[in-house]
This record gives sequence, C-alpha cells and structure tokens, in this order.
Amino acid sequence: MNLLNKLKPSSREASLGLILLFAIGVTGLINPRFLTGDGTRDLLTSTSVVALLAIGITPVVVMRHIDLSIASTVGLTAWLIADMCAKNPDFTWVQCFIVGPIVGALVGILNGFLVAGLRLPSLVVTLGTLYIVRGLVYVISNSVDYNAQEMPPSLIEDLGQRVFFGLLPFTFLLVIIFMLVVAYFMKYAKSGRDAYAIGSNPPAADLVGIKVFRRTFLAFVFSGAMAGLAAVFYLMRFAQVDSTAFYGQELAVVAACVIGGVSIFGGTGTAVGAVIGALLVQTIQGGLAALGVDAFWKSAINGLLLIIAIYADRVLAVRSEKRLLQQRIRERI
Repeated sequence: MNLLNKLKPSSREASLGLILLFAIGVTGLINPRFLTGDGTRDLLTSTSVVALLAIGITPVVVMRHIDLSIASTVGLTAWLIADMCAKNPDFTWVQCFIVGPIVGALVGILNGFLVAGLRLPSLVVTLGTLYIVRGLVYVISNSVDYNAQEMPPSLIEDLGQRVFFGLLPFTFLLVIIFMLVVAYFMKYAKSGRDAYAIGSNPPAADLVGIKVFRRTFLAFVFSGAMAGLAAVFYLMRFAQVDSTAFYGQELAVVAACVIGGVSIFGGTGTAVGAVIGALLVQTIQGGLAALGVDAFWKSAINGLLLIIAIYADRVLAVRSEKRLLQQRIRERI
C-alpha cells in the first residue's frame, strides 16, 4: 500500500475539499482571472507560507497547545537571512535553507523549554515570545530593509519563480511534500500517535508512561523550525523584508488550522486538513480582494471564520461524547 492510499482523506477533510471547490468557483465568478493558470499559481504561491506554518503548528495544537510566536519568528528569520545575504555576496539558496530552520528552531527550543519543562501555559509563553522576537527584530534591524538586489538570484529567480507543470509553484510543491510526510508520521509513527493521546487526555497520557515532556518539547522545536523555513518561502515570495515582515499573521495561521479540522481542544486534526484550511482562507481573502473589501474587514472575517470553526469543533465533540456514552450504556444493558 503506497503513501497516498494510506493517507486517504477523512470525511471532515473531504467536506472541506468540497467547500474549497465551492469557494474557488464563487471567487472565479467574481474574478474570472482567478480560475486561469496565473490565478492558480498566485493562489498556491500566496498560500505557501501560511500553509507551511499551519503544518508546523499542527502537532502543537493536536496536543492542546498553541504557538503564537510563529509570525514573529518568520519576520526575525527572514531579516537575518537577508542581512547575511547582503553582507556575504556568495551566500547561496542552500545556506538560506539551512540557516532558516536553525534560527526558527532556537525560538522553538525556548518555547518548548518553558511550556514542556516548566509547564507554563503555551498561550502565555508564546504570546510573550511573540513580543520578545518582534522587539528583537526592531532592535537589530535598525530600520534597515532589504530587497531582491541583496539576495541570491538562485533563491529569488531560480527557485522563487520556478513552476512545475505550468501550475505548481516550487514553494507549494514543498508544502505538499511536508504535508504528506507530517500526515504519515502523525498517523503511523508511535510519537505521532502519542501526540493524539496527549491531546485527548494529558493526565492519562502521563499515567500510561507516554513521554509528554519530550513529545511536547519536540513539537515546539518542529513548529519553530518550520517557521524558520517559512521565512525562506517569504523571501522567495516577496523578495524584500523589513522589520514589519509578516506582522500580525498569527491569526491567519491559527484560523487555517482550526478551519482545517485541527481542534484547539486537542486530540484531532491532520496536516492535510491544515493545508486545505490555508487554501480555503486564502481563497476567501482573494474573493474579498476582488470585491474591493477593506483590509480591516478581511481580518474581521478571518476572526469570524475562526469562531465558527471553534464552535463547530465543540458541537462535534459534544455529539461524539454523547454517542460514546450511549454506546457504553447499551453495552451494559
């Protein structure tokens, strides 16, 4: 059985796929260019950064935690990479792909130590590191920004503009690869299954001997590393960076995850759903842009979608609990 057969979509992901197709159709009616080859490439390219971040925080959210520092980590890492490129003309795209995850992982190590080691609430910890990292960007950047001239042509032109089959950007191809790897790992690897057990019932996971500290710590390190990699994607996409890079985009990533079926109550969700959620959010944003909707309302609609998704998750969880309780009562009778 090959990888794709093992990762057949669940009913939740299949439903999201249908909603995504409907949203694409409606957006195409509003803006016919959206359904062209250029429109498809733009959608996939613009979704790549958020989708990669959504994949990164999926294990964290599955374990009933959150990482709000990801957007700030993207900003810091992107600026540092651009700074290195400007000061070292021989810097290549390979070095960018090495430096990015390392810088991001350092932020993840800090978050993981505070959350897993000291057992502090992840919401408070990552909100704190969000401001610390963003403040660090402002301090070290000293209002200096960089554009494509300071960055390796191999990164911006050779990879950033590369397209496969006329429709699939290089960045989104990498997103698909990471999505399949993470989805497979979480479904079939022991540590991946442990993440679901921890999210479903953290105290019980401790009692049965699951290595909660290690799993939680590594999940935050992975989230940070993916944020660092997303910073490279950001540079490939925009070819410029300043101290405000990717500012305030945490909501879009969390919304993509939750809309994609990764429950903030823990225990459920996949990387596949997170990517579909990212595509759905970006498609809706594209439709709003075509209608000339103000940026404020775009953010407001993101928040509304997040609330609706959380409510839907809660309703589904309650129904599942009721069915389980009724089944146990029947078994006893």
